[in-house]
Amino acid sequence: MGAAPHTRNEAERLAVLKSYDVLDTLCDTAFDHIVELASMLSGSPIALVCLVDAKRQWFKASVGVEITQTPRDYSFCAHAILDPDRTLVVRDAAADPRFADNPLVLGPPAIRFYAGVPLVSPEGAALGTLCIIDRRPRDLSENEHFILTRLAGCVMTTLELRRALLRVRQVATLDSLTGLPNRPALIDALARAVAQCEQHGRGQNGRGQNGGEQDKAGFSLLYIDLDGFKSVNDRHGHAVGDAVLCEVASALQSVTRAEDFAARLGGDEFALLIAGAASCAEAAAARIMADVDARMRRDGWAVTVSIGAACFDTAPASVDEALASADALMYRAKSEGRNRLVCDTIGTRAADASVVF
Repeated sequence: MGAAPHTRNEAERLAVLKSYDVLDTLCDTAFDHIVELASMLSGSPIALVCLVDAKRQWFKASVGVEITQTPRDYSFCAHAILDPDRTLVVRDAAADPRFADNPLVLGPPAIRFYAGVPLVSPEGAALGTLCIIDRRPRDLSENEHFILTRLAGCVMTTLELRRALLRVRQVATLDSLTGLPNRPALIDALARAVAQCEQHGRGQNGRGQNGGEQDKAGFSLLYIDLDGFKSVNDRHGHAVGDAVLCEVASALQSVTRAEDFAARLGGDEFALLIAGAASCAEAAAARIMADVDARMRRDGWAVTVSIGAACFDTAPASVDEALASADALMYRAKSEGRNRLVCDTIGTRAADASVVF
């Protein structure tokens, strides 16, 4: 079987594909309607919006097949994207040495005819194809080619609208100074964490339903406030103050795992939403405090952090309650001397509280 080689600009192509944030998303009627039209107007039993990922081809929309992806090695579309300026037409796959022994030809869906128009981004990256497939050998008429090309343009227009909306959303939910998500973005992430916690629930004594020490639905919220920031800002000016905030943001990003969520709430207040119980919160807080301390000492700025960590093994009543709990613990850290962590488990172990540092 002649698996297609990777494109010359494969890394860049995959980066552009990722920028649309479309892989593995739910059904979308706009794409569904396009493949329905492609199938009906070309008389083809199968039509696909196919996106070629690193190791697979994934179908954003399909008519005539139930599968949603196949290995890239089987992909006709992986051949089509090698020449973004040309429609790939395979009149009889069984007679084509590239595809004659392909499992998609020898078995379901029994491809014999294929025509795929590359979906090309404004950057020139071929993301995949809009393709039609038949189970009998045939040719692509001039009229069918025109229809398929225009419909492929509709696919790209829809994808571009999606990417533009993503960019607008990112701008609206990012802090312009530090690049961290802002308060509204944290509220959204926190609402999802609360909903997941409500859905899964918790066992007693901080143990999950399967007896583990942590349930995957449990979470912790760290409320972080800078000590001494106002003095540094007043003494050295706003440029230095901005530099301090950016260094703290960098420290947060350095300890944030893929499943966590760091944000700047405003002013000199930050937050870190962590998937995990008190031990995870304490470990993250220790890393943050050590990293911030090292950065501030390096630059000669008298700034430390006070952290309140509210750990939830049962869902709080609301997002506001979760924020208020962490905020109250942060103020307790301030009142007890600053440059420290106050951590409390809210829920089944609400009586347990510890002060670290």
